Amino acid sequence: MRCRLDYTQTDDYKGGSRFFLSYSGSAPTAGNCATLASDIATQWASDLAPLMGSDWVLTEVDVLDIATDSGSSGQWTGSESGSRSGMAFAAQVATNIEYDIARRYRGGKPRMFLPPGVADDAADLSHWSTDFISEVNSAIATFFTAINALDIGAMGTLQHVSLSYYESFTNVTNSSGRTRAAPKYRTPAALVDTVNGYATKGQFGSQKRRRAASSY
Repeated sequence: MRCRLDYTQTDDYKGGSRFFLSYSGSAPTAGNCATLASDIATQWASDLAPLMGSDWVLTEVDVLDIATDSGSSGQWTGSESGSRSGMAFAAQVATNIEYDIARRYRGGKPRMFLPPGVADDAADLSHWSTDFISEVNSAIATFFTAINALDIGAMGTLQHVSLSYYESFTNVTNSSGRTRAAPKYRTPAALVDTVNGYATKGQFGSQKRRRAASSY
């Protein structure tokens, strides 16, 4: 299951977080997906909204069964604001949470980005305070523990997982004669790793696409 969280900031910037869940039972119906989306929104408001400034609002949760190319989907739409009071950060700042998985390898590690805390949560101009890091680690673990415990239809046991779609590279020569290393898709399917823990990074995360082009 691909679960996508969509946010809107008060200056009309957009943001999003995405995570994946495995299920042990039957493929979900559209109604199951909508129920899961609603439950995720409820848990977000309980566990994660207190970590985020009030300038960020969760507006949609979209759930899609990606086990097949015809899997069901369902959505929750609404308005759940962050409830942390204080001076807001610039829109491109994010809280970066890395997932702990058993597999060891060189390269980028699975993670998610959340809207940021507030200015009082900073230790300096580029790092979160140790208190805020501890708070995020606790809240994100509580959030996913609650999601994993949901019992929806015949889906069976849910588990937070990460997906690895690529393995190694293939050298591809383009029309100009230049060669680039193109990632290769894993076949026949993505590699699934169980997420065992969470580690909030001390340095501010950055989502550069949230920045607007400046003409002055």
